Amino acid sequence: MIVGAIESYEIQYLNELDSIYPRREIKNIFFELLLYIKRWNKIDYLLNKNKILEKNEIKFLSESLRKLKNHIPLQHIIGYVLFCDLKIKVNEHVLIPRPETEELVHIIYNQNKLETSLNILDVGTGSGCIIIALKTLLKNTNCKGIDISQKALNIAIENANCNNSDIDFKNQDINEYSVRPNSFDIIVSNPPYVPIRELKKIRTNVIDFEPHMALFVENNNPLKFYHTIAEFGRNSLVNKGKIYFETHEDYAFEIVNLLKDKKYKNCIIRQDLQGKNRFVEAIKYD
Repeated sequence: MIVGAIESYEIQYLNELDSIYPRREIKNIFFELLLYIKRWNKIDYLLNKNKILEKNEIKFLSESLRKLKNHIPLQHIIGYVLFCDLKIKVNEHVLIPRPETEELVHIIYNQNKLETSLNILDVGTGSGCIIIALKTLLKNTNCKGIDISQKALNIAIENANCNNSDIDFKNQDINEYSVRPNSFDIIVSNPPYVPIRELKKIRTNVIDFEPHMALFVENNNPLKFYHTIAEFGRNSLVNKGKIYFETHEDYAFEIVNLLKDKKYKNCIIRQDLQGKNRFVEAIKYD
């Protein structure tokens, strides 16, 4: 990496990563790395772009560029992602939280912020980002998270501790999870929903560095987890309890029909900020 003013590194990133990422995304990646090493925002950069970096900072940017060219995700380079203003640690054992999932958290918060003493279950909790954010936003809640991967749960537990969130995590398959009737007011899940046939459409930095078991589902049964979780909710949700899903845009209407078949009411599809059918919610009545 050429030693020069800070803006010269941005140009180098743009030139060497242009075959992997769109130009705007490269700029965002570069600014994220500057935020990480110098605590700078974009205005700080504009005011200081002619300055020279320290040797250790140059080394970090050089090593990060090498990793990015090998498709290692930015979030794995810095070790965390900001999610609902919380620092969530990530590695190869958990999905990197997406902005769409933040939208799901805010939907749940806005609909339930006046409630007290809620019992919430997050199915397939992964990094714990959803349930930790809900525990932080919704006071007086009793929160649980389950996941089939103990390695994912280890990260979730660490994230909960770092964010001072008291959450009960269990290494559990939803198919084998047993609780008393009327245990939860809310069930939320962002389950695997990408059909395996779409694998070729997904970037290398996702395919090679995020857990496939948290992403993909069989082509011939893409709603398998929604069926299982909805059935679980029939027995474990209180009367007027709510279920929330993040979904594949192509299957939102099918999930609504699934929920209606299982006697859920008020089944609603909500779009994300990109205008895609991304979330489904429903209410269970006795």
